[in-house]
This record gives sequence, C-alpha cells and structure tokens, in this order.
Amino acid sequence: MMQEWLTAWLGLPVVAIFASLFGFYLAAAALLVWLSFRSRLSERIQTFKGLVAPFFVSTATIFGLMVGFLSNDIWERNKQASRVVLTESDTLLALYSLGSASGSDDRGLRTAIRGYVRAVVDDEWPRLAVQERSAKADAALNALLREVAQPATSKDAVIQRTMLDMVLRIRAAHEDRVVLSNDRTMVTKWAAVMLLALITQIALAAVHLEKLRPQLAALLIFTLAAVSILGLLATHEAPFEPPVFVPPGPIADVLLQVPM
Repeated sequence: MMQEWLTAWLGLPVVAIFASLFGFYLAAAALLVWLSFRSRLSERIQTFKGLVAPFFVSTATIFGLMVGFLSNDIWERNKQASRVVLTESDTLLALYSLGSASGSDDRGLRTAIRGYVRAVVDDEWPRLAVQERSAKADAALNALLREVAQPATSKDAVIQRTMLDMVLRIRAAHEDRVVLSNDRTMVTKWAAVMLLALITQIALAAVHLEKLRPQLAALLIFTLAAVSILGLLATHEAPFEPPVFVPPGPIADVLLQVPM
C-alpha cells in the first residue's frame, strides 16, 4: 500500500508535489511552534530548555546522509537511462553505416531502422511515462532482426554476424530502457528521509525553546531547504516521466541520418 501511495504521489504534477511537501512540513512547523509557546503543554515543554545545538546537528547529519543515499539512487538511475538511450542511438547508426559500407545497404534495412525509430519515438516514449510496453516498438524491433538475419548473397558472413550482434545490442538497450521506466526507489528510503526531516524539525524546535521568533525562523529555514531538495528528488525519480525526463532526441536524430 505504501508503494502505491508513493507511486501516486510521485505521479502528481510538479506544483502539486511541492505544494504537498510545503503544506505538510509547514503545518508541522506551525504545530511545533504552537505546542512550544501557545498550547496548554507549553509549560511542560519549556522544561526541556537547555538542549544544546549539537543535538540538532546529529539529527540533521543523519537526515543529510539519507538524502545523499536517496539522491545517489535517483541520479544513478537517470544516468543509466541516458546512457542506454545513447547506446541504442549509436548502435542504430552503426548498423546503418556498416550495412552501407559493406555494400549491402538496401531499402529494406533502412525501412526497418526508420520503422523502429518511429515506433520508439511516437508510440513507446509516451507509454514509458505510464510504465507500459509498446507492442509497435516490439514488432518493429523483431522486423529489424528478421531483416538483418535473412540470408543475402551480398553479405559477408562476418559482416552479417556483426550486424546481428548490433541488433541484439539494440534489443538489450531497449529492454534496459523498459526496465528502467519501471524502476523506483524503495518506499522505505523515501519514508525514512521524510520521517527524518520531521524529526529534524522537532530537534530544531527543542533547541530553540527560549524565544518564539528564533524558533520560527529556524524551522522555516530548514523547512524551505528540506522541501526544496525533496521536491527536486521527487521530480527526477522516474527517468522517463514528465516533466523532467530523458528525451528521445538521440534516437529521433537517427531519422536525419538514415535516408528513406
């Protein structure tokens, strides 16, 4: 259930993601200020005066470490996605170049390459945003494989084997891209980071029990910083989901270099 909740939250528009984070953590900050200075419990809470700043530093450090672990997962996933897209694009161009240089550049090969690229750009990329496969892209990839695998007298056996290896590399990159579109950070990491942000707010409030305004200022500054980084990470969680996503540009550029 938590995974479904996280997926639904990450699927919200960017404005909604930041608004939900601001709403939650600002409400938590306001509650802490109210409890510290305006509630019936304020007298008891004031008895905790005297907590020193290093107490806050320890929780903030743990929060920072967890944010680092979370961001590493997200950035690595996005780097892998960009690398896979470039591999797919480069291999498609290399396949066409090898076919052309070997004298076996025929209309069928060019048509198969262009058909696959169009299926990926026009049909598969929008589906990746909703974690779906594209039957058109799969069919176009199979057609490309059949085109390269069919025997032809003009093809040298070594060249044909190399071209087959290239198509298999394209297939592997394609599968990696589909897998990455479905990959998400474990919900426990997100939950831990969000909980630690709340605990850090509590720690800040605890070391600023003397006066209301310094406590409020400290909570607001930390809340702005925490919400900014959490919102930024949330928008980059899925490498193929808008608004921040890996574009199909390198693959689409193949159409400019492979003639009809």
